[in-house]
Amino acid sequence: MLFHFKHFAVSHAYSSMKVGTDAVLLGAWSDSSDATTILDIGTGCGLIAIMMAQKNNSATITAIDIEENSIVEAKQNFNNTIWNHRLSAQQISIQDFALSTTQKFDFIICNPPFFNRSTHSPNKIRHQARHTDTLPPLDFFKSCLALMADHGKISLILPFDSSSNWINAAETFGLYPSKMTNVFSYPTKPIERLIVEFTKINLPPATTDFYIRQGKNLPYSEAYIQLTNAFYL
Repeated sequence: MLFHFKHFAVSHAYSSMKVGTDAVLLGAWSDSSDATTILDIGTGCGLIAIMMAQKNNSATITAIDIEENSIVEAKQNFNNTIWNHRLSAQQISIQDFALSTTQKFDFIICNPPFFNRSTHSPNKIRHQARHTDTLPPLDFFKSCLALMADHGKISLILPFDSSSNWINAAETFGLYPSKMTNVFSYPTKPIERLIVEFTKINLPPATTDFYIRQGKNLPYSEAYIQLTNAFYL
């Protein structure tokens, strides 16, 4: 199965994390325009890393994942883009990566695993990618703090009902929300996701609401179309 963007088509037949609305929203929403070095944590098939390359004409993007099949597929997808010279992928955990490199990143992006109390999937690879067992919030932000530049930013998409746990963990390491977007499937539905950007500056965050669809079983909202239009064929 292929997920089509301008200039390339992303394959996601074998990676632990497939292309989904969360990844597309996060990649389209995040502002990496000032970055020269970008880190994509838990890259899966490489979609978000490729989106970062499309949005930023000069940055080098490093993508990491703990799952071998994801890295194999991400590398294949990178090679099929016009930005392949700026994209690289490595099989390693964020914890080990933070200990093994001295590189600092201007921008860190992650669509993290987010089920921490649900029934474990019988598929070990799928479970590993979807659950916080291998990436607890405190571990995540401790590693990010070691990897990010002083002026750096971190962007995440989180389930709204557990987002406070991630925000509290970030504040433990002196990282604070600078902007947040509440994501609704459509009006009348409760908030389902929170997209949040963290920096080392502690100021009240700018907060907005975002609706994916106009209503139940209705077309995408104009806001969604405008946000993601640059990436679709």
